[in-house]
Amino acid sequence: MAYTLSRNLMTLISLIFLAPVLTEAQSPRVGRDAAAKYFGKAPAEEGRAVAQEEVSSSRHLPGMMMLQVGGFTNSTAYEWGGNGKKEKNGKISYGVTYLYDQWAGLDVNIRGDFAEYKVGGERAHKLSLMPLWTLPMAASDFPLYFGLGTGLGVYFKQLDNESNISFDYQLVAGVRVRDIFESVGFVIEFGLKNHLHILSDGQFNGTALTAGTVFSF
Repeated sequence: MAYTLSRNLMTLISLIFLAPVLTEAQSPRVGRDAAAKYFGKAPAEEGRAVAQEEVSSSRHLPGMMMLQVGGFTNSTAYEWGGNGKKEKNGKISYGVTYLYDQWAGLDVNIRGDFAEYKVGGERAHKLSLMPLWTLPMAASDFPLYFGLGTGLGVYFKQLDNESNISFDYQLVAGVRVRDIFESVGFVIEFGLKNHLHILSDGQFNGTALTAGTVFSF
């Protein structure tokens, strides 16, 4: 009898001491620490999503258009409107350049140039359309840029017996400052604007200086 009571007493004492341990092991963890452990992966995933969104935003193509006007500082024509070499044939150059895309660290622009010429006392008008690759990219806001473009020229008015289509190419360097007044800035550009007649003899080499406005959107 005494042995049985002693053993039951020891069992009761053991249960009393083990009850808190068992209760803690079985009860669910709650509170800030438990929530942090449960959602431990969520902040990391959210951070990665935010980082990807920032990278995507940084790669967003800025909208930009340049309107320019100027003249030829020097020009020479060969076999255009007759035989031989003729000087100072380039007159006025108007242009619009639109930032279309980015590729391999370069801006890909679409350029349209309208030029006026006077060769042998006769006038000629031509529209040039070409892709123009420039660097550094406009998004960097670096003021200097350099570019190369090639395309076709179409004459609205041409000398008799001369090609109405030409192969045009340009090599340019300029200063471009955006957003001086809200979304408007300025641009100054110097470049070689040359062409070769495709369907007849004739070549033109000219250097042009233009200035204008840059619009960002």
